[in-house]
Amino acid sequence: MSPLRAGTDGPIVSGSWRTLAAYGLSRVYVFAIATGVAIASRFSLPEVLSRWDGGWYLSIVRAGYPTVVPSGTGTDVYSSLAFFPGYPLLVRVLSRPIGLSPVLVGVVVATTAGAGAAIVLHRLASDLSGDPTADRTVILFSFFPTAFVLSMVYADALFLFFAAVCLVALIEHRWLLAGVATAAASSVRPTALVLVACCVWAAAEAIYRRREWFALVAPALAPIGALAYFAYLRVHTGDALAFVKAEDRGWNRRFDFGVWNVRAVVGYLVDRRTTFLILVFAILLLGAAVAFWLMLRWRPPAVIVVYVAGIVALTVLASHPVSLPRYLLSAFPLLIPVADRVSGRRFTVLVVVSAVLLGMLFTVTSVSSHLPP
Repeated sequence: MSPLRAGTDGPIVSGSWRTLAAYGLSRVYVFAIATGVAIASRFSLPEVLSRWDGGWYLSIVRAGYPTVVPSGTGTDVYSSLAFFPGYPLLVRVLSRPIGLSPVLVGVVVATTAGAGAAIVLHRLASDLSGDPTADRTVILFSFFPTAFVLSMVYADALFLFFAAVCLVALIEHRWLLAGVATAAASSVRPTALVLVACCVWAAAEAIYRRREWFALVAPALAPIGALAYFAYLRVHTGDALAFVKAEDRGWNRRFDFGVWNVRAVVGYLVDRRTTFLILVFAILLLGAAVAFWLMLRWRPPAVIVVYVAGIVALTVLASHPVSLPRYLLSAFPLLIPVADRVSGRRFTVLVVVSAVLLGMLFTVTSVSSHLPP
């Protein structure tokens, strides 16, 4: 394993034909499943690719945000205010001038951003452990059980791209790029808070060790996207915390150290509901624990540990339990030590199992009327 090259002058978006081939094959698989679901169900292909959160993003693209902050609790107070504007704004900007369907543009943006994330992840893994490990990392990323969201009308792929760029930029001491990437990420998903922490960590380390004061530009720029959204909410709704209230009142999402999640999982088990999703939940949690142990033994740059620990903590302690498998994809650096340690026939088995879970999970969440992915 070789350390990342701090200060490298090469392009941050690099990779090989194998990266795009692996990602492209996974997209053919995902779109084939989506087509099969559309044929076998009452949903059209655009509906399959814009299920659940996709509908909220499309409502923002078409009509913008409501001006009223939700009151009360439960499904009757769901609100698009709970979704950050970066992704729907990009879809709106690209779709309106040329009159293309927002669903089509949303799928293209997500799929393209996912390809970008795979390429930058290849760069990260290659510099840390070499090209063979990088190739296997991208395969694991592309066929991760919830990687179907990388081709849906979801913001996940765009966030992952900016997150990957930020991590590489921080390790290579490209402070301006890291700050811009994090600012963009903070307009896409609230989990960018972890990237802000990474910028603070890396800047503090650079100042302490090398008196590199320019590093402060990264944490200074990092939260701009989120702050802009909160400022907009203050003007648009009269409440800068409208996002927090929408998350809490509609989806019961709050940082309560996982108490609500435990109660929800126990409720699912007692009522014998969502057995498959709970099984996937357990498998991925166990897998994440093993991968985290491998990462600590692997000893990557500290900023990688900060990022992964923060993402896993937010996922477990603040997300809806049914959404946990999807949010764990954001902890993508965990795939590098796994790819570094697993090869040959064992790697093939791992990829096949992951791909099967991907197909099953995508199918179940696509046809279900009550289980958001």
